[in-house]
Amino acid sequence: MSSKRNYNKYLWFIILIVFSAVIGYYVGKNGATFFSPVPKLVKMWVVILFVPAFLIVIGIHEAGHALAGVLLKFDFKMYVVGPFMWEKESGGWKFKWNKNVNTAGGMVICLPTGTENLAQRFSIYALGGPVASLVLALAAYFTYRSVTFHYVDQAIYLGVAKYFCLMLAIFSFLIMVVTIIPLRMGGFSSDGARALQLLSGGDRSRFEVLLLKIIGSTTSGIRPGLLNVADVAEAQLLAERTNAPMGVYVPGIYHQVEFDGGSMDKAEEQLIKYIDGANEIPDGVRNAVWVDAAFFYAFGRQDLDMAMSYWNRFQQSAMLAQALVLAAEASISLLNMDYTRTAEKIAASRMEIPNMMDKGLGIALTDKLNELEKRISTITTSL
Repeated sequence: MSSKRNYNKYLWFIILIVFSAVIGYYVGKNGATFFSPVPKLVKMWVVILFVPAFLIVIGIHEAGHALAGVLLKFDFKMYVVGPFMWEKESGGWKFKWNKNVNTAGGMVICLPTGTENLAQRFSIYALGGPVASLVLALAAYFTYRSVTFHYVDQAIYLGVAKYFCLMLAIFSFLIMVVTIIPLRMGGFSSDGARALQLLSGGDRSRFEVLLLKIIGSTTSGIRPGLLNVADVAEAQLLAERTNAPMGVYVPGIYHQVEFDGGSMDKAEEQLIKYIDGANEIPDGVRNAVWVDAAFFYAFGRQDLDMAMSYWNRFQQSAMLAQALVLAAEASISLLNMDYTRTAEKIAASRMEIPNMMDKGLGIALTDKLNELEKRISTITTSL
């Protein structure tokens, strides 16, 4: 299964490179025609505005997803554009710096609410980005065509605005085309691939719907131990059968189901599957695997060596639920017999639980923090 997934990944990567080369050739060829009569000062400003244009194009694409999600009554939780990140926490929206290169292009998280017509609703959400990019490309291109600029007798800013719109049109069109093509790489699927899978029916669609149903349940406040285990097991089976890119995350969900239910052996079995598939998960998101593993071995198995082996792989990221990170630190500190630090990390973790997107996991984590406090009390009482 892994070799087939790698084959598909490299095949689509080659297709994307060839496609980009062809587009780049024609853009470059026509670019000389576009810019040949333009004064150097305008060209200089267009080059300076290259990065802002890229961020605007990405921002509009992601805003298309967000708008579609809001209209579909999804819970809009995160908006990322380049180095900028806004996350909705319990106290409202909070700005953070995004240091994760895997999401530097842009990302929106809208969590599904309810289970009605999930396939249709999420496919519309997935297509919201490409549609927004197409709208921006057309609007920017028509603006470029409608502005007449004679560099001899007109202000230079008019020329900058005209060719800035052309740059926006080209970038936005390319983003629309690339995201609408059904691509699957590195644990992520393109917008077109997600919509196609959801609307095509069969096992792939069933897997996507099950995954959305599970995520919707946990984020709405159903703790992992109370999830429908049959749904999780079926999702895992379908992921293996269809080689679904998002299937790499299912063992992590299954691990939490068994961990919350107290089945340590089954939880460890799923955790090992999760770890085995970690290379298919983007770097920044992959840190969640190491946090889960460190916490399980520190809290569940009370095995300091195993906990530290995974904790040492972990790197802090704004994408991670800080409550889980702090809980892992608390569990490790307890094994190191640093009871003061343990208590501090427990308190800090409790403060972060309201900010967790996964409300159900937050409920389960609260119980585990209570258990850690009992362990401290038992140990200190016996001293």
